[in-house]
Amino acid sequence: MKNINDLVNTQMVESIKSHDKLSNAVYEFLHLNKEKHNVWVVTKQQKLTLLTDNPYLATQLRYQQKEICLHINKKFLMQLNTIKVRIVPPKGVKEKIEESNFRVSEKAGKALADIAKDIADEGLKESLLKLANKE
Repeated sequence: MKNINDLVNTQMVESIKSHDKLSNAVYEFLHLNKEKHNVWVVTKQQKLTLLTDNPYLATQLRYQQKEICLHINKKFLMQLNTIKVRIVPPKGVKEKIEESNFRVSEKAGKALADIAKDIADEGLKESLLKLANKE
C-alpha cells in the first residue's frame, strides 16, 4: 500500500502555495476583504495576470496595476515585467425548481389508496396514501 505523501504531487502543492502568497499580497496591498472579493494571481514567464469576477474591481486593478507589480516585485524579489487584468465569469448558482416529474394517474391513485386501507404498518400506509394523492 502506498503512502499518502507519494500520491500528492509536491510541485503542484508548492505552486498553489506560492499563488496563494501572491494573492494574499494583493489583498493586503489593496486592503480588500477576502470574503467579499475574489482575486487570483497567476505568474508565468515574468508576466503577472490578475483574475477577478468583479468588473468594478477589475477597473481598480487596472488603475493600480503598476503599483501592484512593483509591490510584488519588491516583496517577493521577483522580476515581473508585464501585468494583465482579466475578468472571469462569476460562479452561477442555478435555482432548483422543485417540480416532481413523477405523476400518478387517477386510476392508479385509487388502487394505491385501496391497498393502503388493508395495510397494518402505519408508516407504509401513510406513504402509500401520500403517493396516491399526488396528481
